[in-house]
Amino acid sequence: MTLETKDQLLAGLQSDLSRKTYSFVEYVTHASPYVPESFVPLWKLLLEIRREEKEHARILSRAIVSLGGIPTPMLFDESAADLNYLRIDYLANLLVKDKEKSVAEFETRVAQASGFPEIRLVLLELLEAEKRQLERIRRSLEECRSEHERGQGTTPADADNLQSRGT
Repeated sequence: MTLETKDQLLAGLQSDLSRKTYSFVEYVTHASPYVPESFVPLWKLLLEIRREEKEHARILSRAIVSLGGIPTPMLFDESAADLNYLRIDYLANLLVKDKEKSVAEFETRVAQASGFPEIRLVLLELLEAEKRQLERIRRSLEECRSEHERGQGTTPADADNLQSRGT
């Protein structure tokens, strides 16, 4: 493989490392969004995915080192930092779009790594994990929406309203 190809792959891996180090799900969970009771399963899933993202960042760091690079996450996307006071279902929709973009980026990276079989295998595993996360988020979001629409469970505001009416 040429030095240029290796440098391109390293640059892509650095970008992937940044996306995982400063993942959108990290911002969503740190923003402490409003989570109605029916969306608690989705919230728990996002916390689990946040842990997975950190592990993916460690894996990418090792891949960068194996190619002779130094893992250097770039600055995060500041537009993702202003998430406070939003509902979890709105944030989950944004997260789905972010994950779809991430899947596309990993598909590109897998193609770039064609001359690096060990790195390509790592990237294929991360791509599959990314696809699984996307599907899990979509499924949980849909289940929580259905639960919410059925009116099962109460939100904190509903509980306050019931209590103030003496019911």
